[in-house]
Amino acid sequence: MIKLFRKIRYNLMKKGKTTKYLKYAIGEIILVVIGILIALQVNNWNTNRVDNSNEEKILLELKKGLQLDKEKMEVQLVKCKQAVRQMKKLQQLLQDKTYPYSKSLDSLFGEVYGIRKVFLNRAFYEDLKATSLRIIKNDDIRLQIVQLFEENYVEMRDVFSVAEPSINEVTRPYYLQNFNNIKLWTSATPNNFESVWKDTYYENIVAYRILSLEVNQLDVYSKTIPVIQKLVDDINSYLE
Repeated sequence: MIKLFRKIRYNLMKKGKTTKYLKYAIGEIILVVIGILIALQVNNWNTNRVDNSNEEKILLELKKGLQLDKEKMEVQLVKCKQAVRQMKKLQQLLQDKTYPYSKSLDSLFGEVYGIRKVFLNRAFYEDLKATSLRIIKNDDIRLQIVQLFEENYVEMRDVFSVAEPSINEVTRPYYLQNFNNIKLWTSATPNNFESVWKDTYYENIVAYRILSLEVNQLDVYSKTIPVIQKLVDDINSYLE
């Protein structure tokens, strides 16, 4: 088509028809511009198609990781609630200093000892933040992702890396000195039952452990699980 315009333009110049020559020259320019615009549009379409495909892959991978984390939290939430119930039972029994020892008490003693935590996946988010967070076009979903990992997950990390170890610094020395056959969260047998049972310091350990689980883990799991669920639901709706 461009060759045809050029040939016509050349013939018009030869014949001295300047006005018609200019019209054809302008037509040739317009044709070139249209061709460039079409090429750019095709390129943008291809780029958007690739971006949409990458966005979908990222969101599906993120959703998969979040669902795994949510399942871990739900399991740990149930375990923590059970532990708190058992420890409160022990706390109540400790009020009776004449209560006799029985082997069933070992399971209550065991609930108090040990760090409780879950291992969550932040690596995918860190990679996403560093490379391709902007590829997620939905502003609300992108904001939810950032808030979840920068707020909820950071709070949970602090519970696991600061609060739980500090609690363990209190419970561990006492248990290693006063208990045997220790199995984390399962059982512990007192070396001298009467000594432990009447020890107000041990009562404080039990009360402290209950408080730490309620204020830290039960609270953070209860807040984070619905946040994850909402994000997963919104991702599903967005990808439909």
